[in-house]
Amino acid sequence: MEETMRSTLHPAPQGGLPVPALPDPDHPAIDSESAALLRGWLQPLIADSPSWPALEQALAAHGYGLAFRNGRLCLMRDDVCLCSMRFVGVGLRDLAPRLGRPTVRPQPGAACGMLCPRP
Repeated sequence: MEETMRSTLHPAPQGGLPVPALPDPDHPAIDSESAALLRGWLQPLIADSPSWPALEQALAAHGYGLAFRNGRLCLMRDDVCLCSMRFVGVGLRDLAPRLGRPTVRPQPGAACGMLCPRP
């Protein structure tokens, strides 16, 4: 039973090459040291942003953005998920009470979406 579960959850690499991990919230594209630096850089931007659009504009000025991937709020760069916002210390549960509920336009995929302005 355990061998079956292991092979289902972690498929064996083919041809002796490791299976590349795609950047997603469960596999951050940055290490913990980089996350700590990002956290220090993000905190003032988040603290100074009164709304979701203001936060997005502040991030966009530096080439970053926000999106939902696999149901998690993620920090994006060039349409690639660097990590979840929770990984850098500020999750949706921390932001929503102050910025309000985000308006999300769903996209095809596994619980993916983009923030959009309120109608």
